[in-house]
Amino acid sequence: MLFERKRTLLAGDRFIQDIHNLPRKIKDNTIILIGPMGTGKSTIAKLLASQIENGQRIPLDSKGQLESLYKREKSFRNFKNFEFVLTGTVLSSLNRSYVIDFGAGHSIYEDEALRRKMKIMCSDFKNIILLLPTENKEQNRKILLERRNIKEGSHKDQDNWHFITAPNNYELATNIVYEEGKTPEEVTNEILQIIRIKNIDSKER
Repeated sequence: MLFERKRTLLAGDRFIQDIHNLPRKIKDNTIILIGPMGTGKSTIAKLLASQIENGQRIPLDSKGQLESLYKREKSFRNFKNFEFVLTGTVLSSLNRSYVIDFGAGHSIYEDEALRRKMKIMCSDFKNIILLLPTENKEQNRKILLERRNIKEGSHKDQDNWHFITAPNNYELATNIVYEEGKTPEEVTNEILQIIRIKNIDSKER
């Protein structure tokens, strides 16, 4: 396990360098969605991709993404190391801008070194949107329980509470979008408006 951790950390260093070397246009126009289970990341990612010219989506928790990497990296015993390498592999090998929806756990790391490296990797991207129902964490827990039909106190409930309260997402996000009372289309338009304003500000500087 110690060797696996060292290998993962070394991979993180490569990812950081490769992301740094990506064209600025790719990093500035890629949209990354993060957040706990049930916040509609997949739905919003599909809508965003449909609204952007030549928009394409990469879902990090898709079976295809998982299987394609796992075939090359079968030696992982710790799933968080695997998630880190999957995320870093995708971010560091972008050949154009994409809409990328993280799985709920792809942005959450208890290992301080992995957490720090993920923060550095993501800091090069201009549009990292944290999706949450409301500003109230307890209310978010109840809303997401109902959306996913999750039993209170279950492992999924505990996982989601951890995703809601862990500082990782708040550290990575460039913007937070609250969804309650909005349709998926309205959330999508809000994100696109945020990005347009950023692009205008960048041009005026």
